[in-house]
Amino acid sequence: MIQTRLLRQNWQTLWRNRSSLSVGFLCLLHLIPIWGFTFIPTQDGISHVYNSYILKEWNNPDFTKFHQVYDLNLTLFPNWSNYAFFYLALHVLSPLIAEKVYVTICVLLFPFSFSYLLTAINKRLRIFALLGFLYSYNYLMQMGFYNFTLAVPLCLIGIGYWWKHKACLGMTQVAVLNLLLIGTYFSHFGPFTMLVFTLSFFACVHFLEHLSDWRNSLRRLLSFFGCLIPVFFILVNTLLTNSETLYPEKWLERHKSHQFSHYFSWTQLWDNFLKVEPLVYFNDSYIVVSKILLIFICLCIIWTIIERIRRKQIFRSQDVFLILAITLVFLYFRLPWRHGSPGWINPRINLFIFPMLLGWFIVPKSLWLRQLLIGAMLLMSLWHLGLTIRDYHLLNKDMKEFMAGVKLIKPDSAISILETASELDGAEHHGKIKYLSPFYHGVCYYCFENGSHYVANYEPKYHYFPLHYKDGNWKFKYINDVTDYIITWRANDQHPDVKALKQNYKLIYKTKNLKLYQHSVPEPY
Repeated sequence: MIQTRLLRQNWQTLWRNRSSLSVGFLCLLHLIPIWGFTFIPTQDGISHVYNSYILKEWNNPDFTKFHQVYDLNLTLFPNWSNYAFFYLALHVLSPLIAEKVYVTICVLLFPFSFSYLLTAINKRLRIFALLGFLYSYNYLMQMGFYNFTLAVPLCLIGIGYWWKHKACLGMTQVAVLNLLLIGTYFSHFGPFTMLVFTLSFFACVHFLEHLSDWRNSLRRLLSFFGCLIPVFFILVNTLLTNSETLYPEKWLERHKSHQFSHYFSWTQLWDNFLKVEPLVYFNDSYIVVSKILLIFICLCIIWTIIERIRRKQIFRSQDVFLILAITLVFLYFRLPWRHGSPGWINPRINLFIFPMLLGWFIVPKSLWLRQLLIGAMLLMSLWHLGLTIRDYHLLNKDMKEFMAGVKLIKPDSAISILETASELDGAEHHGKIKYLSPFYHGVCYYCFENGSHYVANYEPKYHYFPLHYKDGNWKFKYINDVTDYIITWRANDQHPDVKALKQNYKLIYKTKNLKLYQHSVPEPY
């Protein structure tokens, strides 16, 4: 009898906590791509780990090439978060595990930030937090933009925190808000700018909402802006000291480019918008899920409009999220894809549009409609996750082949890839990779633990990374000595550059798609 009662109580406890258990289970499922496979197939992600590894080994006397090629750039630029994390983590973890831990944090922060923001706006909106799982794996994360991927959830949390405490911002709240702003800044300048703009806009609207008590409202508004003076100084100072925008002609000359800004056509932007570009990577199979999301969002918009008409609501405080979403849509179509070196501007803006719009929605009171919403969001999230697991599985087979020659690299070497002859968007098991290439900077894996210099390292070209090229070195340009090893991937042996390579390099390892060449000194006559 007692056992039956205890069993019933346990089941009742589980039933009461079913929401928390379901969310925990979803979190575990979304960690499968990270921890279920050896490699995380991003394009630039491993570059951030590699450059953090250089910082860690900077004073190692056995590795001489780092000092030949780079100068340290230890200034307070807005891109430090992942370097600080990896620098510390690499002292106790292997590069692959350190990367997995970091990406785990980013992936889990997305649903948490969605939940925090929506709960702060209206607890009923928390139902839409399930879409945070859909955004956990996104195009920008798969591109390897790790700082941006961390900054987006921080931005959403910052907006939610202000909204939650907007009626009474004490010293504690202001301090926390400033910490969130500074943390976002040191992660990425884009979400930082978004957060500063959003909070300023919302604060002004909040002032207009309380014009009946305009003296106290104005005092709170001026106090708010006064408390954020350091943040505004950081924003303005970063914009005014950007060497690229101050001297675009120097940037054009050094990067051998004819355009400082590059714009996509309206047709291309519209096509990317309709397929919800932030959710599509590797191939077009993800478009089915993103189309379902687009329909889902449209239906929620229609429902909200109908409910507003039925309730005869002219204005709600949550309407600022609709205005913000419309503003982001305008910026998405108006701003360039690249402005100097900062690129992917349109998809970065696109990533924020739907999350902001969620704050404007009205949740149906009907239980079956809410269950329908939950079912649709779970379907999208799990479908998208399933596609990601499939592609991670296939790409890991290809990446293992790409990394097969790692142990043959001697310490303190220089290694590169013959980019002109390699098919970096091709893979044996996965097939054609459409929107990014996990092999492009995969040579970084060959440089860990042996202190080697990756000649195609792209980050030191730019002023907002912790290393800078010096003395004429540049991406794909190593002037201090010969490049000791060259990799080709899915290259045709009859390619002119491969034929030229064989004059000074000998093949020391090969698989079906990979060839590793070592520099050979001609024998004297």
